[in-house]
Amino acid sequence: MIALDVAGSLDVSNTARIYAREALAGDDVALDVENVPRAELTLEWPTTALELDYAPHLFWSEINGPEPAPMSLLHTASVRLSSRAERLTVSIGQTLAVGEQSFARLSREPGALASDPAADPAAPAGVGTAPSPELDLLPGPAVVSVFETESSASVRYELSRRVSTEVRPSFGVSGGADRASRRVLPRERTARVDLSLDYRATARDVLTSSAGVMHSSISTGHEHRVVSAMETWTHMFRPATGIALGAGAAVSDSTRPDDTTNTELRPIGLGRAWHTMQARTWQVELRSEVGHRPDVNVLTGSLQGQLYATAGATASAGSTSVHAGLGAAQTLPPQEPDSALSLTADLVLEQGLFSWLSAELGAQITWQSLGRGSVLEQSDALWLLFAGARAELPSVRF
Repeated sequence: MIALDVAGSLDVSNTARIYAREALAGDDVALDVENVPRAELTLEWPTTALELDYAPHLFWSEINGPEPAPMSLLHTASVRLSSRAERLTVSIGQTLAVGEQSFARLSREPGALASDPAADPAAPAGVGTAPSPELDLLPGPAVVSVFETESSASVRYELSRRVSTEVRPSFGVSGGADRASRRVLPRERTARVDLSLDYRATARDVLTSSAGVMHSSISTGHEHRVVSAMETWTHMFRPATGIALGAGAAVSDSTRPDDTTNTELRPIGLGRAWHTMQARTWQVELRSEVGHRPDVNVLTGSLQGQLYATAGATASAGSTSVHAGLGAAQTLPPQEPDSALSLTADLVLEQGLFSWLSAELGAQITWQSLGRGSVLEQSDALWLLFAGARAELPSVRF
């Protein structure tokens, strides 16, 4: 009888891009090609949903070079199962990425380091979430064998109309897949538990008390333990406009490879704002965020404070959309030998051509430095231009 109640959908798409960047050696322009087919399966029962996703990433580096372009293949997959009752929502998830990952677009010179933007893991779930840059510097070699996996779960319970609580445990492994790769990209094992309590004070105000415990172990011999707590106030001026302000503290205890330890009290905080408006036929979404949080630099193994800021705008009208973003991140204290600074800017234009096909053009520039001197030997700036197309088969529903 359960099978008779199932409804589902299957979505298949393919995204192809060509990138132009400065070559790893010399001042020539290098061309890279990426192709990502993707299959997404969703099964839904009255109170349960199962989501499956698989996408192999095929990447050819410097196709215009004097030698045949090598291909790297990275398999990515995820599965998520969620179930809900009257007041209870439970979900479990698993992600996996294994194969060869190319960092050619992020490396200026062999042996140079580059930055990896990622979403803010410390941002509480809900409205107004905006991406923030990470300063985990990436290796100079163009291709590294990687293995990444994360198991996570969440349990959310509505105590009343005003009060709800959530617990989110997770465990992840990321880094080089073998001993040789881990010399370039160390492996990190991270276990964490996050707790939150939401209180809806008014129809427009939510107060969130959150706490977390994290343990990080890196193959370089570093270990970090962090306990944090933060209070966040979220105010909605209108359904698509609001702000969030949060402040708290984190206590970290770190062990170095020589068995010396260091304990620190660090402030944490965030300020976030978002707004959606209509300008004639265009819908414009604006987002910004500033914050400070502890950050683990996997390459150096150190735990540092990170001050970050992001701003983004997306305008869409019909089948046309334009996105512009700015990001900055600085590790603290800035005078440390392994302190890092990163500034990024990006612009992306997407145009729907048919119901099944869309095209995109984009550009990104990144400036970065490590310590008091730049890590880039010839230039502080990394630039990237790309063009792509995305094709989607008609969704299969059953």
